[in-house]
Amino acid sequence: MAMDKSKHHQLVEEAAHWIVQLSSDDESSRRTANQKFEEWKKTSEQHRQVAADIEQCIGSIQKLSQTSGHKKVTKVALKAGLSSGKAYKHLRAGTAFAVVFVAMSGALFYLTDTTVAYVTADIQGQSGQWTTQTLPDGSRLILRGKSAVNLDFKTHQRVVELVQGQIYVDVAKDKTRPFLVKTSHGQIQALGTAFSVSYDPSATELNMLHSKVKVEATQVKTTQLHATRQAIVEAGQAIKMDKNGVQKLPALNVYNEQQKWQKHQLMVENLPLNQVLQELDRNYKGKIIFNDAALQHVRVNAVLPLDQTTESLKLLATVFPDLKIKQITPFVVMVSLK
Repeated sequence: MAMDKSKHHQLVEEAAHWIVQLSSDDESSRRTANQKFEEWKKTSEQHRQVAADIEQCIGSIQKLSQTSGHKKVTKVALKAGLSSGKAYKHLRAGTAFAVVFVAMSGALFYLTDTTVAYVTADIQGQSGQWTTQTLPDGSRLILRGKSAVNLDFKTHQRVVELVQGQIYVDVAKDKTRPFLVKTSHGQIQALGTAFSVSYDPSATELNMLHSKVKVEATQVKTTQLHATRQAIVEAGQAIKMDKNGVQKLPALNVYNEQQKWQKHQLMVENLPLNQVLQELDRNYKGKIIFNDAALQHVRVNAVLPLDQTTESLKLLATVFPDLKIKQITPFVVMVSLK
């Protein structure tokens, strides 16, 4: 027997309330909420069904909330999701979870790239945007999407700490103050140059567009044949820094990289589809979901607008008829093969 709309909406509201309570950073509060939640589940079969979906949401949240500081961000995001969810109550869905997911998807995908480091950073980019800043020394900094940096400019050096995402830097010359970009994996010392840097917890990647830089890894934990502690990287080259040190990547197409930052165009030549989707996802307002392994054999040659993700996906669907693109919620797109 289907629930009437008013009852259905009431359960959605209650569901969002429980997600917030069960994600509390206070252990005693969580324990009390869990006991009451068990009682709530026994109220009816509809409550039990919604509860199963709530627990899926909580599982995702717990994976993201590894520190007490991040839990505080979680609660803010969840409350934001509750309020945004009210706007989608009219959505027709086959299950209670579909409505709960709409209410939560914005919060969850907000949280995946809203770390404590991002919240406390000196300069923060926003989802789907390119943020340009002129630094105190005259250097130009561009943040792509939800990227973030801290600044530490002193009389003897200029330091940009990249804590999340991807940046482009056009460095102003100053022989008396070296310009450094730092991440947890090491540092990049510019020698009057332009380059882009991508950072995530597993690795830092550098693409050189002009002149050269000196890179130095924080540490080297392995003895891999092609890994080093330091290197000079010149225009047209790319490297990766991680726990294994500094490693060379395939040669960079400088023109394509410039088009990305200056014209917001993704120019790809024989690139695996999963990597193309990763690039589009960086500028999407929500999240593009796809299976890496299933799509990596599809090769793409295209010019795609990074500021119009929906149009880019439509173009891909036109070129690849076997590609299925489904808008799950206003925040989530799923890409798969038919």
